[in-house]
Amino acid sequence: MRKNDKGDNDHAGELRPLKFAGAVLVCGACERRGDGPRKLEAKTVRKALKSNLGEARFKLRVLQSSCLGMCPKKAIALAALGPGTQPLGAAVCDAGDAAAFAGTVVRAFR
Repeated sequence: MRKNDKGDNDHAGELRPLKFAGAVLVCGACERRGDGPRKLEAKTVRKALKSNLGEARFKLRVLQSSCLGMCPKKAIALAALGPGTQPLGAAVCDAGDAAAFAGTVVRAFR
């Protein structure tokens, strides 16, 4: 005999509130491109963003994504999305640029 089609997945499709209000996306494809950054990795950029977002990092998730479509030469593309704000984008060449972008995001999402 076949089990109920709903089975153990009774909550599928149910919307739930998230614990974060926005996201900062780090392009993972940039570091693999031939004209991408030589000594900069997406993981390094994510760490720099997390450490510089301060208390705002609890409201924002830092995520590595696939291609964001910006494709900067010798840089990694970033995008920040949040409620009630314009999406922000940037190309970073080092961890210092990532820290500056984090400061801009914190000011914009207050």
